[in-house]
Order: sequence, then structure tokens, then C-alpha cells
Amino acid sequence: MYKQELAIIVQSIIESNTISDHVKCAKTLSDFYSRLSSVKHSIQNEVSVKGGIALSSSGAADCVDDYLRTIYFIKGIYNAITKLTADFPERSINILYAGCGPYATLILPLLPMFNKERINAILLDINAESIESVHHLLKVTGLNEYSLQLIETDAITYTKPKDFTIDLAISETMHYALTREPQVAIVKNIVKQLPPHGILIPEEIRIDLAYTFLDHEPSLKNAIDEVKSYNQMQPYPHHVFVDRLFTINKELSSISHYSKFESDFYNLPENFAKIPDVCIFTEIKVFEDIELKTAESYITNPYCVVSLYSINDWSKIQLIYDFSEIPKWSYNVNALK
Repeated sequence: MYKQELAIIVQSIIESNTISDHVKCAKTLSDFYSRLSSVKHSIQNEVSVKGGIALSSSGAADCVDDYLRTIYFIKGIYNAITKLTADFPERSINILYAGCGPYATLILPLLPMFNKERINAILLDINAESIESVHHLLKVTGLNEYSLQLIETDAITYTKPKDFTIDLAISETMHYALTREPQVAIVKNIVKQLPPHGILIPEEIRIDLAYTFLDHEPSLKNAIDEVKSYNQMQPYPHHVFVDRLFTINKELSSISHYSKFESDFYNLPENFAKIPDVCIFTEIKVFEDIELKTAESYITNPYCVVSLYSINDWSKIQLIYDFSEIPKWSYNVNALK
């Protein structure tokens, strides 16, 4: 019964094409999970790892209510699996899902859409409560017939089995501006184990620097209430794009061999009355043409590094992103000459 209900929900997600449809579908999925979950999620079981903070099982469960984020990731992953099944019609598709949380939100709903012989997945999470919760959901939905391994481990240090070639790697362990959570450290570990044909989800994370007025930029405070009218949130008209600092993808570019990124030095504006904040903007390419833009999700909200009023005696600024422990942004400045 539950398997059929879930199949109907995910089919509606895949077919949805308006904001109102997305919101309705995501809420239905959230209600489904809440109704079936028997594990009492804790807010006390956050785990600090070398590369970020893994959300508590309660915090991870709440992510499903970031509606556009949930829908766009499910749609993107469905398209990626569909592509892989077409590319490799004679075998199962190997999926590694790092940070599955208590609902395995980005894979579990999609299982009824594919033959069980075509899916072979490893799901990782550092919280025992989350692993227990996914076991329960698989059992009550009848989806435990799929070839799924659930492993309680740190995805930052996890090594895949030698006989498991990753076709699709998924990790959505993000906070805005890539702060706090261990997305970058996890991806850095996974891409070393990804073959040339392997797909990484999200496919690309773009991190940009801009001078702006943060309070006037779009920002999602409450997805449940605000996402329905997010198109009415307009970018600040005086926003000044400075540079793309880096991207996170299969190649990892600027941070492949390091745990810190240091930008070039950029000229600070002399007149900053209309653009008083040095900000980080995030855009996410989930897969192919499915993207999350600024403030379409909590994880793409803009983030202020520093106010120009506090550094107005300086002429240049350098941005530093350090994910060696808890990911954070800082800056250096050059003196006026």
C-alpha cells in the first residue's frame, strides 16, 4: 500500500512544472514521511567531523520542507538514473548516497520508478538514528527488496568497496555559502573514487563574490510560506558582480589538493553607500538544466562576509574559504597607498 502511494507521489513530483505544483508535491512527500517514520529524531545528535558539522537526525529530517530544493534534487536524480539505465542497459546502476539522513529523501522515493534489478545502492550516514529510520521506512514501504546497503560512517573518510564502481554519487550536505556543513570535504573524498563516466549530484556548485546590500537581496526565511511567491523576490538593482570565486564539480578545480581557498585581491568600491556588503552568492546545478538560483532554497541564500563600513580604510580585499574544520569564510585586506 505504502509503496504504491509513494510511487504516485514521486510520479507527481517528476511531472510537476509549476511552483504551486512543486510546493504541493513536496508537502505531500513531507507528510508521507512524517506519517510513516517511527524513529524519534533528536536535535542533540549533531556530529562535528573534520570538514564540517553533520546535521542532527531532526535537522536532516527538516530539509524535506525546503520545498524547491527537495523537488529539484529528486527531479535531477531521476533524470540522472534514467540516463545511466539507458547508457548501461545490461547491468544495475551503482549509487553512492553520502549523508542520506533519516528519510533518504533523494533516493527512497525514486525506487518504485525503477526495476529492483537495476538499482544497487550504498547509503551512508554518520547518525545511527538516521540509519535506523531508513531501515524502518524501507521495511514498511516494502522497498527493502531493493539492493541497498545502509552504513553508519563518516562520508569524509569512507572508501567504497573495490568491486563497487560508482555510477552516481549524491551528497547534499549543504548550508548557505558552503558554510558549516561538510559538503566540500565529502565531495573531495567521493570524486577521488568516481570513474570518468560517473555522475556527481549536484553536478556543479558555483560560488560568486558580489558587492551589494544584503538586506535588500532575496533571502528565503521560511520555505513553507515564502516559496510560493519566490518569483516576486527581485535581486537588488545596484548589485555588483565581482568574480566567480570557484566551482565544486567532478574536477573540484581550485580546491582539489587543499582544504583552503584563497582568492585574488579585488578592488573595493570607493563609493559604497548603495553596496555596503561583501557577499557570497551560491547557485546549484543539480543535473543538466535543473538549477537552484539565489534564494530558491535555504542553501542558495546570500551570505555577508563583512560590511564595507568596517573596512573603509582599505583598498583591496581577498576572500578565504577554509573547510579544514568547520567551513567558514574570512578575508584579508590591503592598505591604501
